[in-house]
Amino acid sequence: MPSGNHCNPLAMRLLTFFLVFLLAAVLVVGSIFWINRDTFLTVFQNRPALLEGSEWVEKTYSLGGLVEFMAEQPQHAALLSVPYLHGAATDEAAERDHAIRYRSDLMHPAGTLANLMLVITYADLVTSGVMKPDTPVDTDAITSFHIPGLDRRHQQTFRRWKADLPAPPVVDDLIRYLLSHNDPAAADYLFFFLGAREVTGRTEKLGSGLIEPPVPQYGLRMAALQHPAGESLSGQLASLASQDRSVFLEDAVAIAQQQWEHRRDVTEASIPSFQDQRMLHGLYPRIQPDRFAALLAAIWLGTLVSEEASEMLRQLLVRDPDDRLLRPHVNWYASQFDERMSYLNGWSAAGKTKSPGFRVQVILAVDIPAGLWFHMNSNFMIRDFHNRMFYDPAIRTRTHYLLM
Repeated sequence: MPSGNHCNPLAMRLLTFFLVFLLAAVLVVGSIFWINRDTFLTVFQNRPALLEGSEWVEKTYSLGGLVEFMAEQPQHAALLSVPYLHGAATDEAAERDHAIRYRSDLMHPAGTLANLMLVITYADLVTSGVMKPDTPVDTDAITSFHIPGLDRRHQQTFRRWKADLPAPPVVDDLIRYLLSHNDPAAADYLFFFLGAREVTGRTEKLGSGLIEPPVPQYGLRMAALQHPAGESLSGQLASLASQDRSVFLEDAVAIAQQQWEHRRDVTEASIPSFQDQRMLHGLYPRIQPDRFAALLAAIWLGTLVSEEASEMLRQLLVRDPDDRLLRPHVNWYASQFDERMSYLNGWSAAGKTKSPGFRVQVILAVDIPAGLWFHMNSNFMIRDFHNRMFYDPAIRTRTHYLLM
């Protein structure tokens, strides 16, 4: 008879499998925690802030509820969704297809949506013969604008992108990378590489004072992080918010200019407070949705700068909608989104299938209570809202009814 001290081979195999599975699970979960440790720690330290806006979470499980939030809390939102026929945004098209302009004549923080001006400047310089798209870029100078701790994910993504390229990157590669990944260091480098005067001048000309020029995020954030000894980050942010805005933005550009001209290492930084993150993001460049949408429309009408520049911009901006429900309804699609603490901003444009027209949208949800922002951001509600407005007449009708 077999001895009772011998282990059952099947039981041993099951135990081994369980231990291997458990070890793999610990490694996977541990790696996820380690990569996102800043986020986890921030959430843990801000548990009271997560209750902000919690009364709205249940309603915003649906896009209709999100529209109700915009209607009842107007200080938190701006929405523009306008149909165009090729040639003009006609009253007939607007009447037929629900043109919506909700608080779109006001200036709102737009985060990095102003990076569109970098791309417009690039297209203008290339099509006018001033710059060649195969001009090399300095990847070390780009990474010098990453702030360790705050930009950990962007640093990792940039390293992978650079390693996967078959040849050293050129400016056209970097423009396309910026449009795909919204990397702050790429934007900051391009601001100076294209020429700060070139970018600012075109923005002032095309924006007519209703679109603030891009400002290097490095300068914006370092202006807050380099606060005097004895003063809290919250106090420094409040002080920056009370400054003359043009002076503050010029100072932020000057800080980034120093890094461009005299590169130096930056110590790791963090902004653990949700409230401080929200206040910082409120200092970013502002846009008026009406004017911003007019620039977007001009790209597809072929009238922005020149037909050649507009065509180049269309080629750069059009992308796969990544939405199987939207794909059958559009023959081209372009968008850019900026989702940062308490801000969910984005623009989109699309041409309808079997239609001569197109639609342009700008949606800015700003200064959102922390708890509600986490819920909306995790469900990609702003992106879903943009896409549904293109193909779902019911959500357009409901939005028009509640907001207009």
